[in-house]
Amino acid sequence: MRFMVPLLFCALALAMAACGTPEGGSKSTSQSETAAPASSEGTGKVIARYSGQTFTESQFRDEMAQLSRRARGALSDAERRRQFVDNFVLSRLIYERGVASGYDSDPDVLKQLEDLKRRLVVQRVMQEQQSVPVEDADVQAYYDAHQGEFATDRVKASHILVADEALAKDIRAKLTANPGQFENLAKEHSIDKANAEKGGDLGFFGRGRMVKEFEDAAFSLTENDQISDPVQTRFGFHIIKRTDREEGKVKPFEEVKNQIRIRLINEKRRQRTEEFLSKLKQEAEYQVDIEVLTAVPLDDLPEPEGAADMPSGH
Repeated sequence: MRFMVPLLFCALALAMAACGTPEGGSKSTSQSETAAPASSEGTGKVIARYSGQTFTESQFRDEMAQLSRRARGALSDAERRRQFVDNFVLSRLIYERGVASGYDSDPDVLKQLEDLKRRLVVQRVMQEQQSVPVEDADVQAYYDAHQGEFATDRVKASHILVADEALAKDIRAKLTANPGQFENLAKEHSIDKANAEKGGDLGFFGRGRMVKEFEDAAFSLTENDQISDPVQTRFGFHIIKRTDREEGKVKPFEEVKNQIRIRLINEKRRQRTEEFLSKLKQEAEYQVDIEVLTAVPLDDLPEPEGAADMPSGH
């Protein structure tokens, strides 16, 4: 019912600013959002007629093929299908009205179309680069070589998290001289306020709960009260103290093979993408003048309509 309204507006905007995603985003754009009005050459029975044109069974199926299975499922009853066709036809009629008004030649529209074309080409290239098969033998080999990662062991640990490597080394030196002051140093220095007052106690955790660098260090400690050297993660520098451990068993291969396959695919995609982008920059002799870049004034720029804050991680 009302969930179909945004589809119309996306079609009206030709998938531009109103319903596009930031450059590099994962959302793709369907033909129904970007193409000119459908031709009347579809096959099958006629579903709708408008302005001397027809919308047929084959055209409806083509549109449905571009939607996810879940979205198609939402169009299971006659009323919702009717609303979809209404929006489809209305978007074409409004498009034709816009063409008659010369908006298809408007410089701003042409610029947005060129921007969309560039984003779609970039998306296609990146999809091609990230198409990486993982063989069954690769999955089995990873399992055989990393069975410890799939054990149900749990470790109990405390940590001291600081932002500065020099401070982390200084704290580690103090702990070498007197390991018993770990809890007090955590209360004094740790920036992880969720557990600093508890002496940095994180409780028990299994594999897959912490970032990899932290997890590897915690599980590599072989004795209770053993303290690690500073470990760097994206959060800062950790000094980890093991306080207990519960032994478990290795999960069977059948239980974890899909998890391994996804991990290997993601790793191959990451590695291949990094190599591809690095090669592109090297071939282009890419250079950036940071001084010039940071000196560019931005405060005097006008605020565009519908502007939003830059998403995190952009």
